[in-house]
Amino acid sequence: MHKMAAAIRRRGGLAATFELYADGFSRQQLHAAVANRQVIRVRQGWYTTVDTHPLLIQGARVGGQVTCLSGLSLHGVWTYPTSDLHVSVPPQACRLRVKDDMRERLADLRRPLVRTHWTASIAATAAAVTTAVATTSAVASTVASRSRLMLDPIACLEDAIGCQNPESLTAAGDSLLHTMPHLAAAWAQLAARSIRAHRGYLQHIDGVCESGTESLVWFRLRPFRLSIVRQVRIDGVGRVDFLVGQRLVVEADGAEYHTDPIQFERDRHRDAVLSRLGYRVLRFSYRQIMFNWPEVETAILSAVFRGDHH
Repeated sequence: MHKMAAAIRRRGGLAATFELYADGFSRQQLHAAVANRQVIRVRQGWYTTVDTHPLLIQGARVGGQVTCLSGLSLHGVWTYPTSDLHVSVPPQACRLRVKDDMRERLADLRRPLVRTHWTASIAATAAAVTTAVATTSAVASTVASRSRLMLDPIACLEDAIGCQNPESLTAAGDSLLHTMPHLAAAWAQLAARSIRAHRGYLQHIDGVCESGTESLVWFRLRPFRLSIVRQVRIDGVGRVDFLVGQRLVVEADGAEYHTDPIQFERDRHRDAVLSRLGYRVLRFSYRQIMFNWPEVETAILSAVFRGDHH
């Protein structure tokens, strides 16, 4: 049944029953493929391959395409942790289903853990079917260049503008532009056509920060109007996340640093070298930045008030 899976992939990872019949497969072959777990029936009349990412299967089962934080995450973009599945659905969509059960209606659940993003028009829905980029290797094997399962990164980010708060969107936008700089022009067009209420912070998204935690620190410190430069290269050390004034270095660790002992030791060596060179170093963990920001903010501002940055 590998030919049926190939036919589904050619159609963007999701195929309707009538399309598979048009490709020459019989009803008996289709039933056999489902029974033998060679293809998956995600909802009535729609099929995908067994190697499709589980989130993409869930989005198709709901009745749309994965988007917003869910889609950005699958594209390899840093996003706020979320348990919700974000799904783009066309304006004429009906009979939306629960992401884990095609027999249960989405509207019947009090807390379905699904956020639906209704597209503005049928034309917009058709345009969104094309996926420009498949970035991560885990997803690249399951998402064709023209995907019916997930929106392209810019479309995902556009849905996020109307869904996420400025801080979450800034972190995701920075990550997207840092990992996919070729999308800068498309991002600039999106920001320019956004409503005025969003443009104030959208214009600051530039992809300079290398991680989501860096973007959060940058976003949260901006109101204090400190003299901060990002990604500064220091001789004998390399690049540091932030340099406040002339001497205060602020480093923002990502979640992966908690499980990487080699990186842990390397960073402590960097901190020691920076101290020898006359810098004051403040290093914060992922958990501190994400869940105990007042502690981080107080430490940085206290260092500035003491003059540690001069």
